Amino acid sequence: MATKTITIKEDVYRMLVSLKRNNESFSTLFERLAKSRSNINKLKALRGFVEIDDKEMLLKEISEKRKEIRY
Repeated sequence: MATKTITIKEDVYRMLVSLKRNNESFSTLFERLAKSRSNINKLKALRGFVEIDDKEMLLKEISEKRKEIRY
């Protein structure tokens, strides 16, 4: 499985840590938040705090993941 590095602001990191469960990785946290419709607002609140190095690559990966989920 490929890994990606993201850059977030310190205050966003603290918000994410407060949402993270004991022994839960950040990947698992993001997955849990993304799968839960009730957490969409939390994710939207974080929008704009992430710096994206390669937007085209990110969009391609999102598109591929959506195709995997649909089938």
